[in-house]
Amino acid sequence: MEGYFWMLGVYFEPQYSFGREILTKVTAIMSIMDDIYDSYGTIEELQLLTNVIQRWDVDCINQLPDYLKLFYKSLLDVYKEVEEAMAKQGQSYRIKYTINKFKQLSANYFAEVKWYHKNYIPTIEEYMEVGLTSAATSVLNVTSLVGMEDALTPEIFNWAFNNPKIIVVGSIHARLFDDMYGKI
Repeated sequence: MEGYFWMLGVYFEPQYSFGREILTKVTAIMSIMDDIYDSYGTIEELQLLTNVIQRWDVDCINQLPDYLKLFYKSLLDVYKEVEEAMAKQGQSYRIKYTINKFKQLSANYFAEVKWYHKNYIPTIEEYMEVGLTSAATSVLNVTSLVGMEDALTPEIFNWAFNNPKIIVVGSIHARLFDDMYGKI
């Protein structure tokens, strides 16, 4: 419920109810994935999960341990539901942008896990390159566009996908705020 109310801040207008639903589900999946990478998975399991997410193929599910199968199936189900809805509206091209952002998120979560397991302290440049994506704002920004009105074109999605300065600045703020908040 809390996540859905947060999405009302993204867009409150009644015509964007499907967009709020999409964003709420993706945010919930991202939150679960973040916990899996931060707390539950072994490095071997997380490598498998990252590889499977990069392939984005339901046939890869049997490569995962049982608890990750449940997560991966839920992930694919959410995106399949959105893809089917967007196809009915003639806008199926939109979903590939959010899927690719989700793949980037997974890869960067795993980069952070590798650093942790190797006791590696990245340079600020390395950290920010990975951290800007792992803050998840770029995934949420692109996903928020999926459920919006017809006027959004592939060019707008390309613009948002390629991290314009406004999204980068928002990601920097989110990343550093999250890092500082965790220390307080």
